[in-house]
Amino acid sequence: MVQTRTVAHSGSLVEDEEGETRAEALGLREALAEGPEPERTWGRCVGVLAAAAACNAARLDRLVAERPGALRRVLLATCGVAPFLASVLRRRPEQLFVLAEDDAIEQPRSLAALESALAERLSGVPPGQVGDTLRRFKQDALARITVRESDENCVPVERVGDTLSELSRLAEVLLRGALRAVASELEASLGAPVWRDARGDELALRFCVLGLGKLGGEELNYSSDVDLIYVMETPPPGRERLSGGPGDLSPLEYFGRLATRFGKRVEEVTAEGFLQRVDLDLRPEGSQGAVVSSSQALLDYYDGWAAMWEKAAFMKARPVAGDLDFGWQVARAIDPMVYQSSVDLAGVDAIREMKHRVEQARARDPERFHVKLAAGGIRDIEFIAQALQLLHGGRIPQVRVRSAPGALRELADVEVLPRETCEELLAAYHFLRRLENRLQMEADRQTHSLPPAGPARERLARTLYPGSEAVERLESELAQHTARVRAHFDDLFEERGNERVLDLFARAAPRLLAVPESRRLLEDLAARFAFAIDESADPERAAANLERFAEGIGSRSFYYGLLADRPELIPRLVALFAESRTLSAVVTSLPELIEPIFEDPKRLLNDRAQLRSELVALRSAEAERRGLDGEELDLIALRLFQQRELVNVGLLDLSGQVEPDAVDGALTELAEVCLEDALRVARAQLARSPKAAAWVDEGEFLVVGMGKLGSSELSYGSDLDVIFLYDLPGAEPVRLMEAQEAFVRLAQKIAWALQTRTAQGVCYEVDARLRPSGNQGMLVTSLPSFERYHRGETGTDVAAIWERQALLRARPVVGSEALGARFESLRRDFLTAALPEGAAAEIVRIRQRMETELAQETEGRRNLKTGRGGLVDVETVCQWLQLQHGAEHPELLAPRPIAACVADLAAIGALSERDAAILRDGWSFLTRLSSRLRIVENRSIADLEHDRADLDSVARALGYPRSERTGTARLPLLEDYARHTEAIRSVYRSTFGIEG
Repeated sequence: MVQTRTVAHSGSLVEDEEGETRAEALGLREALAEGPEPERTWGRCVGVLAAAAACNAARLDRLVAERPGALRRVLLATCGVAPFLASVLRRRPEQLFVLAEDDAIEQPRSLAALESALAERLSGVPPGQVGDTLRRFKQDALARITVRESDENCVPVERVGDTLSELSRLAEVLLRGALRAVASELEASLGAPVWRDARGDELALRFCVLGLGKLGGEELNYSSDVDLIYVMETPPPGRERLSGGPGDLSPLEYFGRLATRFGKRVEEVTAEGFLQRVDLDLRPEGSQGAVVSSSQALLDYYDGWAAMWEKAAFMKARPVAGDLDFGWQVARAIDPMVYQSSVDLAGVDAIREMKHRVEQARARDPERFHVKLAAGGIRDIEFIAQALQLLHGGRIPQVRVRSAPGALRELADVEVLPRETCEELLAAYHFLRRLENRLQMEADRQTHSLPPAGPARERLARTLYPGSEAVERLESELAQHTARVRAHFDDLFEERGNERVLDLFARAAPRLLAVPESRRLLEDLAARFAFAIDESADPERAAANLERFAEGIGSRSFYYGLLADRPELIPRLVALFAESRTLSAVVTSLPELIEPIFEDPKRLLNDRAQLRSELVALRSAEAERRGLDGEELDLIALRLFQQRELVNVGLLDLSGQVEPDAVDGALTELAEVCLEDALRVARAQLARSPKAAAWVDEGEFLVVGMGKLGSSELSYGSDLDVIFLYDLPGAEPVRLMEAQEAFVRLAQKIAWALQTRTAQGVCYEVDARLRPSGNQGMLVTSLPSFERYHRGETGTDVAAIWERQALLRARPVVGSEALGARFESLRRDFLTAALPEGAAAEIVRIRQRMETELAQETEGRRNLKTGRGGLVDVETVCQWLQLQHGAEHPELLAPRPIAACVADLAAIGALSERDAAILRDGWSFLTRLSSRLRIVENRSIADLEHDRADLDSVARALGYPRSERTGTARLPLLEDYARHTEAIRSVYRSTFGIEG
């Protein structure tokens, strides 16, 4: 028997008795007996009826008499299933009448109906009351949804999607109402979002709120966050430079204020509650990212570096507030970046990583099952749908639907998913979503965990299954559904690494797989490669590079046989694939290097004598193997040698066995040995022309290394900056001129030997633009002409201050030692001469031009060489101080690495200890970053785009940890980049006295 009690807030004992009388008349005792918490629910019903009687007793009595079933249904839902609504009905009892008198309550309301109802509710409401009006509208609509959802006859479990959709539509109209209110306020205070472009034309930009997650999929649960991304329109090409905006704000600032105010307004808790909890973590860069993204930045993000799980999240994206047409344009533009026409091995691995993330996030408390995250829960079902959509959506557009149930049905319709599996997953999904709603209906709290065994669990169970056996039914159904989901989840993308690698080999060498003997060999190799990939530092990159390697060797069985005979090479090869796209490309294009590169895992850097010996031995071996001689053999051997040694240096670098300065030195020494051999090849070719050969034999020839070659700081992918000089000691000017053509031909043949592309690639690109007069000057300069040019004795065509800077890193590298000594003497003379008037200003002007014309930096793109605070800033500071103090301190003029120059300048007091530390640390950071950009991802250092996905792998290679939230390591790297470059720029400005 349900005991009567006095309801504390009813106002009086008389009112309570009236409430009890009407409750008895409705037959609530019997109706509540099998439901949740009968005694407490009875008390709530009495309180609500008492409040309704105080409001309009005649209307209530009419409902008791004429619509007892409808009134009972409302009370059971709002006082038993969702008791938090009882307090709402007590405060505003007229809503009890509205719900009980709603003849259409069995039908969900459409978006248009909700919008119309809200517009009517807001009509004539002052701006200051819009927020509370929206909140009351939410409460009323939520109460109606609750009544429907709580009645199994109205919304059976298989139609729980109707509830989720209506909850999503309600959130949508609330967000739209809030955004309209905030936008009106901002426009009133600052002005409309209209700017002027460079031509003076007005340009209005659009703004949209994208809904992701359950809101985007129209699957919002009862008390869910809404996952949002705020997007503003990127100005059209040619109209990016905007001014005169509202409040003198840039578009990003204006829409940032709009988004921030909107978020606060939506989440603000008032006496009427809140509208929605907002989650912005799915935006680019998560919690570290900008609140508002431009449409182009958003496209670039998903095109460039968004992780697979982020693309999966964006599959549900749709516009929910703001300019909806603009929002759909953005969402559809990103679709091709989400749904690839084909998903390669790396893509499958990325989906496997998504699965791993789901498994890692699972809640594992057996006493409190987590409906969303537990094994067999909602997240597992969503993952199955999303993974299959990602795999097949590129070629089967009909599976690109936003809701998980819709996706499962479409996947079954196109026979990607077995129909039986689809039905089991849908049944589990509907059950779990209803259970999730019931959990959250109790107190409008965002909870997903079943309460522990006891009264609380029984209360929950009785909201689903009235009667004394409710708990047993709940636990039985839960176990059956989750076991089926868990089995399907575990079957999807089960670890079958051997099969994936074998499939890769099948695509690259189908004929080999058709032969039983070679198939067995490939199956064994696939198992070895799969294991090595799983154990590697970056399985995704390793798999992608293995795929390129397999495509490169095709059906050449020799290499498969080699790897089968030398299985110890496989983990070394996979380690290279995992760590460096640059080195992988070398091995892919030249698979004959596999054995010599990896034959000695303890091999260290070769000195110059060893390099020369290696080149001679390799040329001899290639001559015997290929039956070649002459120029063809020279070019092949030189390239194989250069590539093999490059990979050797790179492997030692990546493994941390050598210091960065030793890497630069080794790469420089390798280049010098290649230059030596190129000079030998060029002389041999020139011997076919006796007249030219005679001039070369009579005279002296010198290759001067400039830039990084001169300072022994070559990096991966560096060109060779050189100057070609010649001399005929004691010869008349006429004879010097006559000899020049021969030396030009010699220089041309050196460049040809190094940069002609063959099947083995190229050695180096040769850049001689630092010669006197640049591209307009002769390729080869006589030493006397070089001297006149730098002394200013040639008229108007004389050396500029930047050419004097360049001489600081000039060094004889190949050729006549005597000519090299004379060149060095002249170089020091030029560098110790008085500086021309205005030299500092000219250096600053040239540096500014480089930054403006070459770097072309933007907010999301940096150039770590010529950009603000980049490598050139450090070089410019050092070079200016070397020029200032070189006459007094000759040791400053030696062509040395920048780090050594900084130390020398600090030693003589030209740099303070603080500035020297800034330049030293900044240079070390930037050169390390540039090296990793080159070797890990084969990227240009002139293009450091913040939104490029591969920047994350570079960051990890530099030792930055991956964030658990975003899955990326790039944000701390970019923070360090900003810190170092700002510090370097401050030293640069103080050195040249630049204010501001």
